[in-house]
Amino acid sequence: MNRLMIFIDAEYVVQKIKDFARKGKNIRRKDINWSNIIKWVAGKRQLIRCYYYSSEFSKEENLQTYQEQHEYLKNLKLNIPYFEVRLGRLVNVNQGWVQKGIDVKIALDMFSKAVANQYDTVALVSGDSDFAEVVSEIKERYGKHAELYTFDRSIHEVLRLAPDKHVIINPYTASKAGFWST
Repeated sequence: MNRLMIFIDAEYVVQKIKDFARKGKNIRRKDINWSNIIKWVAGKRQLIRCYYYSSEFSKEENLQTYQEQHEYLKNLKLNIPYFEVRLGRLVNVNQGWVQKGIDVKIALDMFSKAVANQYDTVALVSGDSDFAEVVSEIKERYGKHAELYTFDRSIHEVLRLAPDKHVIINPYTASKAGFWST
């Protein structure tokens, strides 16, 4: 049986689904159905684990937002089988918040789990071209199948060419598969 691990860049998914839904509805994070996204990517394969990467809100900046995020993530963990949360940090740069450490966490987890032979196929849900090298290395060095799931065609060619399979998720497919509540 094909053992699958999914690695989700949550902020990428949130932004793209918001872009899809803007035409008719304002989508918030709690409206996204992560379970349906995972099921759609996994298909009939054996899901070993799904990793969800995001940044932790600052407790000092806004305690209520911090607590709401932790409650939201706890509910995801409790309600979605084989689901793990990995948090980076937010840094305030020039009056705006920037994620730090997410890409490194994703790359390290994808690579270390390939080395440990914990999966046969890796599915990456992201549009960040920084992952091209790790995807290529996982394929070539460890013989793993690599799939990339993006929400648009405008990703850098180096990322588009790295995986064995590239699936572009369009608004119709995402809506039909129930990626968000309507």
